[in-house]
Amino acid sequence: MTLLVFNYIVALFFFVYSYYLDASNESEKSGNIVTNMVVTVAIGVLLTGLSVHVCYYDNFLLGAVFFRLCLCCFVYISVSLLKESLLTPYYGKNGSLNGLGVVLCLIGCAAAFLSVEAMEFADAGSGGSVRAAVKLVSPELVPGTGITRFAAFGGVYFILLPALSMLLLFFRGLALRSRIFRQRLVLMSLSMLLGLGISAALGWLSVRYGWAFPFVPLGFVVILLLFNRIREVTTIVDASVFVVNALSFLCVWLLFSVLAAAATGILYRLLPHGILLFFLFAAVFLLLVYFRESAGLFFSRLFRTGSDYEKEMERELDSIEFTGEREGILEKLHGILTRYVECSSLDVLMTDDKGDLRSVYSSSGKDVSFSPEGNKALNFLLAENESVVLRTQAVSRHLFADIKPELLALFDLTGADALIILREGPRIVGIMMLGPKIRAADYSDYDVRAFGHLYSNFFLMMYYLKNIANEGVMLTVARELEFSGQVIEGIQENVDRIINPKADCSFVTKSARKLGGDFIDFIRLDGDRWLFVLGDVSGKGLTASMSMVIMKSVLRTFLKETSDFKDLVVKMNGFVRNNLPKGTFFAGIFGIFDFRQNRLYYINCGVPVMFLYTPRYNNAIEIQGEGHVLGFVRDVAPYLRVRKTDLNPQDVLLITTDGLVNSINLRGEQYGKSRVQKQLLDNRTYSADRIVRFLCEDVESFVSAEVEDDITVMVLKYLGSQESK
Repeated sequence: MTLLVFNYIVALFFFVYSYYLDASNESEKSGNIVTNMVVTVAIGVLLTGLSVHVCYYDNFLLGAVFFRLCLCCFVYISVSLLKESLLTPYYGKNGSLNGLGVVLCLIGCAAAFLSVEAMEFADAGSGGSVRAAVKLVSPELVPGTGITRFAAFGGVYFILLPALSMLLLFFRGLALRSRIFRQRLVLMSLSMLLGLGISAALGWLSVRYGWAFPFVPLGFVVILLLFNRIREVTTIVDASVFVVNALSFLCVWLLFSVLAAAATGILYRLLPHGILLFFLFAAVFLLLVYFRESAGLFFSRLFRTGSDYEKEMERELDSIEFTGEREGILEKLHGILTRYVECSSLDVLMTDDKGDLRSVYSSSGKDVSFSPEGNKALNFLLAENESVVLRTQAVSRHLFADIKPELLALFDLTGADALIILREGPRIVGIMMLGPKIRAADYSDYDVRAFGHLYSNFFLMMYYLKNIANEGVMLTVARELEFSGQVIEGIQENVDRIINPKADCSFVTKSARKLGGDFIDFIRLDGDRWLFVLGDVSGKGLTASMSMVIMKSVLRTFLKETSDFKDLVVKMNGFVRNNLPKGTFFAGIFGIFDFRQNRLYYINCGVPVMFLYTPRYNNAIEIQGEGHVLGFVRDVAPYLRVRKTDLNPQDVLLITTDGLVNSINLRGEQYGKSRVQKQLLDNRTYSADRIVRFLCEDVESFVSAEVEDDITVMVLKYLGSQESK
């Protein structure tokens, strides 16, 4: 009786799980069917436990009623599985099938009530030990045959119908042309085989051991859990990934079963109360959930999950030198993709001056041109932040249901099976379209993850080819100046300026020769938090300007991959070192303003000046400490430290790059930090905008000429609950 607590836990879990499914599946028909079955299984498992529970209190009449109702629930599940096997994956309306389902359910419920007359205890003893088991009383179907009504009823509804459903799923799956749906139906049939095998094994055990009787329905629990997981898979499953997941699952749950059985046998007499055993098993369960991660890593290394090409492919992409012509660079990219991904073709489309997408490379000889603005599929993918999409996902993911024809038409332009959209903010820079894999293989989950991790490499190449590898830009200084001006203007337009009642923020960026690497960027994380980056990319002219723009775009890409502040800076260091022109480095600061907590978090990466004026000390204090410039060290993590400082009303934060501090006048004197500190103290009562303006005017007056280096200054005046004047 102690183990009945697990029936109630499973029932409670499935009730909660049904709410999750109902919320996540929205209007998807397959989701509604599975949700209904999950609720019914929860009721059935609960009734199974109750039927045994009341028998232990000698209420065999009520126990029989509960068990009959439990059988009705699983009749509905069995019939629903049959309907699912005939409807999936397209779920069209079928009135005759619904009518047949109702008839089968009514017959099954009537048979359930007629097949069970009563429930009672059957005691079997040996050597003085007694094992109590619940026994069903069922009359013979035909006198003298030895076949009971319950056996006949169970054979039809719990063996024959599920077996028929399993075979229908398997053979219908083999007949489908769609690879993703073929995979789905075959996996569903295998799930049914596993679930029925579990219930059959528990049913056989229940004849000899009474404790197994309440767990017989768990086979249906396994079927529905796997069904829902299979419905969520929208890519072709890699065989090695499947083996790893299966072995991890078996390793953990078999170990859990052994530990649970041992704990039950040893501690049953010491801890007779079910609730104490429950807490014991809960502790074991949490331990094994942790163990599951280790098991998964072990089997991944053992079987080399997927093709395991990501690291090698990343090294080859990093080794590409952006010094040749566009065609040569794209030929190298095609060779790398063919070698590692085994795609049969590569088509690269890039936006032109008018914003239209045009073919710039095609290994299959296709010439494609269209406007992305009027393309419903592309607009949807941009809005949903989907950068990597497979043809199988276009067919099977419910998210793409409304744009399925348009999305498939996009794949059909080049006969592609995989699509990688490379963009800068809301604007598309280019599209990579990968053809079907060689030897009729399929793109898998591993490919999607690898493309996502290598996205910054693809983006860098596309951005270079679009904006730098352009002879017209590289040949004339006039075009260089014009282009750089457009870049700087575009940067300023794409900044999430800080607008918050607690803060007054202003900044200025001045390029000494209209070309430079100084920049500042703000990204709003939520209602009260802003990420900011201020610094100087080494180099001059167009190279520095383009490095600055690329860093700005890649920063937003990395923000989608990680929520860890320090990890973001580590990723940026790797990008500067491995992807920007050799010798490029970044000296600046990464920070987060958290106005909800009245706090600033920052990582100094070589910013030379960071002053904080606070009324508490009536002084401007230098707070940047030591910082490590990005781009020199392969692993910069040990050198980075996240600092924090509380912000109080009337605090003033001033940060500037070295261009301002190192400005030199005609007498050879350097402007220096002391003058910056004095300007902050003298102008602290003014708005942030006036503090910035007064500082820049003072520098210009000091040098009495044009500044020789780029200057970037940011001032944030913290107001607390006050308003900015």
